[in-house]
Order: sequence, then C-alpha cells, then structure tokens
Amino acid sequence: MAAKTHLQMKAFTLKTSRWLGIAIAGLLGLIAIFLLSAWIGSAIPRGKELPANVSAPITIMIETNGVHTQFVFPITGPHKDWRETFPSANAWVDGFAPTHIAIGFGEREVFLNTPTVSDLELDTAARILLSGGDGLIRVSNLVNPPVDQNRRRLMITAEQYLDLVAAIEKDLPALQNQIFRDFETGTYDDGAYYHAIRSYTVLSTCNQWTSDRLADAEIRTGLWTPFSGGVMKWVPMHTTELAQ
Repeated sequence: MAAKTHLQMKAFTLKTSRWLGIAIAGLLGLIAIFLLSAWIGSAIPRGKELPANVSAPITIMIETNGVHTQFVFPITGPHKDWRETFPSANAWVDGFAPTHIAIGFGEREVFLNTPTVSDLELDTAARILLSGGDGLIRVSNLVNPPVDQNRRRLMITAEQYLDLVAAIEKDLPALQNQIFRDFETGTYDDGAYYHAIRSYTVLSTCNQWTSDRLADAEIRTGLWTPFSGGVMKWVPMHTTELAQ
C-alpha cells in the first residue's frame, strides 16, 4: 500500500510539474508574442509626414520618462487656451505663471498611488493586465520646459493642432451643469487628474493613447505602440536636442 501511495504521489508530482511547465511556457510565449507585435506594430506608419516648412507652425512637444509618454503644449495661444478645459492649469508653479501644460493618459491606481515602476504592486499589475482599470488624464503645469532627448519638438499646422485638441477633449466627460471640471490630486506629485471616458487596458496604454491622438491629427506615428519607444521613434531629434 505504501509503495502504491508513493507511486501515486510521484505520478501526481510529475503531472503537476508538467502542467506547470506548460503554463509557464504558454505565459512566456504570450509575452514574446506581445513584445514582437509591439516591435512590428510600432514600425508600421500611419498619418502623414510633416512638411519641411510649415506656415505659421504650432510648436508642441512629446515627452517621455522612458516608460510613459505625454504631450506638452503652450498653455495659451491664438488657437487654444487650455485653462478653459483644465482649471488646474491656472495654478502657478513655485511662484511662476505656467507657460506650458503636460497632458497624458494613464490608469487611476498607477497615476495616483504609484510613484515609480518599482512601486507597482503585483496584484495591481495583474488586474490591469487581465481586466484593465479606470482611465485618468494627468495634467501638469510647466514653466519654460527645455527641449532635450526626452522632450522633443514637433512643428505642426494650426489645423493639426486643433484636431489634436479636439481628440484629447473627446476623452473627457462633457460638462453638465458645472462651469469647471472637477479633478483629483495624487499622493506624490503636483499633477491634477481628470476622469477619462476610456478605460486603461493592455491594448489601450498611455503610449498607445499618445500615438492614437497623434494619428487623430494625421501626424505620422506608429500603428501599435504600447511602449514609449514605439512613440518616440517617430519624433525626430533636432540638433539642439541631440546636444542635451
């Protein structure tokens, strides 16, 4: 009886190990497929190349910290005053009036309570991977942000800029009886967080949001860009940026 039980336990262990190995191999395979699709997808262009000389261009910037990408716009101008959309844009920065506004998309828990990627909890990452999470639009006020390798300029037409503005505002809930939008604040930065209509998922990441908005304005970008590098590869660096 003891020998039979031992053989049964051994068979069970082997079967369990086999299924565990299959599960791990399957997971690694899915990760490999995702990474490969991101590499291929980010190389497939959409939108139009910007002309060499744009008449009366609007200067915008695309910014990355290596993980997340976002837009940087002049806070006011002849075509758009972002203070009308985001009331937090009126706040001064260390005693100075802001000149620019940074706008990016992300997941609520990550945005509000996760300072760095290393602080991301496993259960939060698993939830986002499997079912997604609530989307937020983060708005940060800046004073004369310099251009460098991680904050690159794009010179676009007024029409493209207006299309870009419309695409971003489309992700915000319509105001009902309010004059100004409500916003939240995080636990570790000075950003203001506005509810977004869309959810954050593995297929609709912060970086995909950036490239989708560029595509909405017919600005050349990649088709599938879940990672920041897939966005930034389409934003050329100029001489002044390469020198930084």
